[in-house]
Amino acid sequence: LTLPVVNLHAVPDGVSTENAAFAEPLAAAFRIAEQRVVSPKDRVAIIGDGKLGLLIAEVLGRHAASLGEGTPMPVLFGRH
Repeated sequence: LTLPVVNLHAVPDGVSTENAAFAEPLAAAFRIAEQRVVSPKDRVAIIGDGKLGLLIAEVLGRHAASLGEGTPMPVLFGRH
């Protein structure tokens, strides 16, 4: 597998390897909210409770909470 150098980002010295491993999936979760593919009144189901599913649920849940009362919280479905 080869990637263009522009796709690589240096991990700052103060960031642990464990935290750095979550940078891309967390960015993907935030991108869902940024794209506005989900309107405030939509009910959202997240299928899968792996790392990405949990991050998406957290980000969308916090986003829904920031929009105020009446905004449905996402529901996470998984095996764990």
